[in-house]
Amino acid sequence: MDCKEKEGQKEIIAYLDRIEELEDGSAKAVFLFEEEEDEFSQFVLPANFLPENASEGEYLTIKIFRNEE
Repeated sequence: MDCKEKEGQKEIIAYLDRIEELEDGSAKAVFLFEEEEDEFSQFVLPANFLPENASEGEYLTIKIFRNEE
């Protein structure tokens, strides 16, 4: 998996496979990431979470860390 851990957070490099328009007018972003060689998983986020000008076919870095508040 293309996942790095540093300073208490993880970074996942994921491929933005597609952006799908939903019936309610919103959109979802479908990401793929490699778990093992040639084995991929997907996850979905609301498309409004994407950075401005992100588009299908790009690799994005997603950071995950614990909120200490």
